[in-house]
Amino acid sequence: MFKKIMLCVTFILSFTMSCSENKVKKPQTECEQIKDIVTDCLGIHRGALGYIKDCGDISLLEIKELNSCEEIFNYIED
Repeated sequence: MFKKIMLCVTFILSFTMSCSENKVKKPQTECEQIKDIVTDCLGIHRGALGYIKDCGDISLLEIKELNSCEEIFNYIED
């Protein structure tokens, strides 16, 4: 019985340690940053636009200079 408990504890500890290593964040691309800004404006989950692979010619620098979500949406439409 003791061996089973130790085996379970060892398994749980090794699993939690390996999962914590996977949480290292990689730098976001410009398109991912744009998607985050848009999803924040829409009030939806940041992963909701994950299916979008390319942001086209939308400039992150120009979006950051805009003052409101309405201006961001107008910029993206044009």
